[in-house]
Amino acid sequence: MEIVAEQQELAETIAWVARSLPHRPGAPVLRGVLLTATGDGTTIAGTDQAIANRAGLACSVDEPGTCLAPGRMLAEIVKLLPPGSLRLETVDNALVLTSGTATYALPLMPVEEFAPLPALPDEHSAEVEPEEFGTAVAQVAVSAGRDDVVPALSGINLAFAADQVELVSTDRYRLGIARVPLAAPVVGPFDVLVPAKPLQDLIRAYSNDPGPLRLSAGAGTGSGAGAGDATFGLRNAVRSTCLRVLSGPYLPYRRIIPDGSTTQLRTDRAALREVVKRLAVVAAGMTPIWFDLTGDDLRVHAGSPGDPTGAETLPAKRTGPPLTIAFTATLLADAISSFGTSQLCVAFAGARKPVLITGATADGAPAGDYRHVLTARLPPRT
Repeated sequence: MEIVAEQQELAETIAWVARSLPHRPGAPVLRGVLLTATGDGTTIAGTDQAIANRAGLACSVDEPGTCLAPGRMLAEIVKLLPPGSLRLETVDNALVLTSGTATYALPLMPVEEFAPLPALPDEHSAEVEPEEFGTAVAQVAVSAGRDDVVPALSGINLAFAADQVELVSTDRYRLGIARVPLAAPVVGPFDVLVPAKPLQDLIRAYSNDPGPLRLSAGAGTGSGAGAGDATFGLRNAVRSTCLRVLSGPYLPYRRIIPDGSTTQLRTDRAALREVVKRLAVVAAGMTPIWFDLTGDDLRVHAGSPGDPTGAETLPAKRTGPPLTIAFTATLLADAISSFGTSQLCVAFAGARKPVLITGATADGAPAGDYRHVLTARLPPRT
């Protein structure tokens, strides 16, 4: 095999594929990336047996062939080489990289030991605008669980129906829900529960690629079924990913969403974010941050007598009766940061009940199709 590629494009492609490689592989072959050069072009692939990445590379193919090279080391070397043309060729049992006066040789692994990558599922599929879908994934992933005690809570549930896909995640203390339009209606509804962290990491690259993003799922991937070897696929003209899905059933999340409110608040999102960030310094551990909506403005404070305290006041527009409510500092900060709108609207149903947060424009008009539900901290007993 012998190819000539541009350093920057090769570095980006290998780095993305290498994301799927395990840090502590069960078998040495899983450290490798598979380079395949044909008359139609070159592809680079890698897997940790749960995620399989493939990407095309625009390059000159002088000699077709296939080789299995150590992925992370190859990615690191290519990243550090200077811009310009880079030649990769197999010589004996090594992949030789040549860039100007620099030459590196990496021992190859047996190609025959590299298990075939899974085919992308195609029982169900839909197309989305990649940047819009990527934004929704990033917003909803904030609410996903961070551990595997309850595996379903570490995922994002994607429910496809008619002309939209609804993304949902929750760790029981908060819930994120977003909707993204589909390029064309799906034939029939289907849902799939995808691990949140891998999806969030992967989607960044897809969001920057041109053209539509095709999402696909296999039979039996519904969140109410056992996942087994069921997979979820992402694909565009540049790259593709196949990853295993989680088994359900997913939580009946709609009952978590407040269906009414007595008090409503609208305030500047960026200003509130900075206030909460500063107050979080004194709201260490489980110390709550309080919203005091008893005056004309929003008073945000944390701490108690004898401990560090802080308080700030923000301009806000309130409708409904006065209210005082507490939140966990980290969860509140995450909720605010998950929005990209100018303003935030918060709907309260009581001091002990979850609140519904939505985005708004500078003049108060609803903005975006993302909602965040945040549980309140219960007031101490007196």
